[in-house]
Amino acid sequence: MVEGLSMRLLSLTECIAANRGALEGGGSTAGIAIYVGRGSSHSWIWLVDALERMGFYDLRFVREADLRSDMDSEILFISGGDTFTLAESIGASRLCNVEKWIAAGGKYIGICAGAYLPLNSSIEPLSGLNLVRGRISNLAKDLPRTISTEGRFSTKYGCSYVFHPVRGPLLLDCLGSRIITPLYGGPAWDGVVEAEVLGRYVSFTPKTFFLADESLARDTIIGRPAALAKKHGEGALYLFGPHFEHPDNPESAVMIGSAIFERDNGCLRPSSMRLQRDPGRPGREASRALRSTISSARIVYRGLEGASWKVGGKMWDHERIGYFVEAIWERLLRARRSDIRLTLPLGVEEGFGRCLELMRSMLLDMKEEKDATTQAELLVRALADSSAGFFEGYFESLRSSRG
Repeated sequence: MVEGLSMRLLSLTECIAANRGALEGGGSTAGIAIYVGRGSSHSWIWLVDALERMGFYDLRFVREADLRSDMDSEILFISGGDTFTLAESIGASRLCNVEKWIAAGGKYIGICAGAYLPLNSSIEPLSGLNLVRGRISNLAKDLPRTISTEGRFSTKYGCSYVFHPVRGPLLLDCLGSRIITPLYGGPAWDGVVEAEVLGRYVSFTPKTFFLADESLARDTIIGRPAALAKKHGEGALYLFGPHFEHPDNPESAVMIGSAIFERDNGCLRPSSMRLQRDPGRPGREASRALRSTISSARIVYRGLEGASWKVGGKMWDHERIGYFVEAIWERLLRARRSDIRLTLPLGVEEGFGRCLELMRSMLLDMKEEKDATTQAELLVRALADSSAGFFEGYFESLRSSRG
């Protein structure tokens, strides 16, 4: 056990009840920042879904310039994406800000690419944090012959390679409980120093997809640490290799809820901070036109099936685009059913209109067998920015309706 950390695996019911009790008692849930800047992927959408299910509504969505040493959030999530692009985009000075923020009491939760980011490294630009010592077991000097060099399967790391021998769900042991959750390029560790192991990879499942020989995959993954925790100053880091937030295994999100909550004499202690919004911030109520735009986008993105584009070191396809579109559509319907007045920041509706235009352009290029990578790069950024703006308004409206 690492001194100062005492994480206990909570149930989904406990997480929901603690948040509900805090809100009904006039308090708040934890103030959470989610990184959505360059280098991030679609998986922060999974995270938003998981947090909302557990009753966390004090969410804000941050980009590179927001990563300051005096961030007013108690928790920072950096989830899936491309680790090199994350580090390059955030930059050394802002990574230094993150370190100071953690040392002052912040809680960093890194998932997949975000779990690689704080590891000790001598390679630029990954040497910006260097807070957790531990060898990556899926790191090799020479790429195993059974591994494809395609970006989804391996990544150049200095003179070595980070390789991914499996994809899909695995069985884990997390603090004495068995959890099934998927691994999509996240780390497995070996030789962890000064960090607490919260979970280990136990076995493959019938749905595990092998990108390498099973014996190599077993030697690389099984029995290795999958989740770590480390104290740093007054704060802490939680590093998760697999995607505990994945929608196919909603029960595994309790690892995230458990990391968010602190223990205090055996009782759950939610944050005393509540994110405040500027009451004078310009905004407008979500219109029927936005529902029409998203409805059209649901049709168009499905037409992109079969194509893929490399953006920021990650492969994007219609499924990843669809996670954004469907998340917005579901909440538009939910707000309408619940009679929630949804007020969005200015520019959000126009942003989604631009996304629809780009998707249509990509669909046309696809039919004409033209390269649509440039449009894909613009679309990925526009989807992230527009969706983050939508969620800012959505959760503010949700808190107001339940406050």
